[in-house]
Amino acid sequence: MPQTPHIPQNDVNSGFHLADGRGYMLDRGYFASSRLNFQFYLWKESLRFNLHPSISIPIESDLRIADIATGTGLWLFDVARELPASAQLDGFDISLANAPQKQWWPRNVTMREWNVFDDVPDALVGKYDIVHLRLLILVVENSDPRPIIRKAFKMLKPGGYIQWDDLNYPDTYVRRPSVSSSTQRTAATPAFDSLREFVYSNGRHDWVLELPEILSSEGFESARQYNYVDRPDLAKANGDQHLLTMEEFATTLATAGNHQASEKIFNLIGEVYQESLAGVALSMPRVVSIARKQSRETLRAVI
Repeated sequence: MPQTPHIPQNDVNSGFHLADGRGYMLDRGYFASSRLNFQFYLWKESLRFNLHPSISIPIESDLRIADIATGTGLWLFDVARELPASAQLDGFDISLANAPQKQWWPRNVTMREWNVFDDVPDALVGKYDIVHLRLLILVVENSDPRPIIRKAFKMLKPGGYIQWDDLNYPDTYVRRPSVSSSTQRTAATPAFDSLREFVYSNGRHDWVLELPEILSSEGFESARQYNYVDRPDLAKANGDQHLLTMEEFATTLATAGNHQASEKIFNLIGEVYQESLAGVALSMPRVVSIARKQSRETLRAVI
């Protein structure tokens, strides 16, 4: 995979490259928890599933699912309602600050702190039927998801599935209201155009569309990617949620000392909001990548 070109870190035009080398660049407070929960429900409305229908759910009673970067744990809690109580669901995150206290967890759900860039604990090796990841697009370093994929591979049982849900920033576009006459012109949207370039971030996230090929190169089989487009009736809701994320990012940048870029982002957010009042929205498609770790039978056939 080609290396991402060096982008000046004080230049707001570099987009999310401003996060490079800084770790997690969003918040951990109640504002962030609310945004994450809002985000979950928007994803559920768009996808209409938690686990992709192509995944064969094992019928045995010891089904185990891991959710990496679990955040508030809401995805896990929702999946727990869909599966038998015998299923075990485990969430992992570098911090559980956004998760509820233990007394609110379903009985078959656990959560623990773990940095996905650390070694996989021995107790988790080959333990899971499904490993789920969502929205690690800003966590991936150097536009290379392989280190994270290798951790998921190690955690899976032979024949287990990886499901990686993320935003398709490369194909994000500005959705403008349709005009009623060919003589009318669509209003200019300079703020939305700038936001589109910001999230594109000079190709920082192109790897998302290459996930099936990357998964295949890392020992997975039957890798496929499914595409989902924002529903028009959810355009405003999704747009508002994206602005919440941008505001959170700008606030964290300021805390990290990059006040100049933070101020420019806040100004851009205000301009985007004003343009949105005319019915303009930033449409960010979603992609779900599914692949299966080779089963013992497959491995024996290869050998």
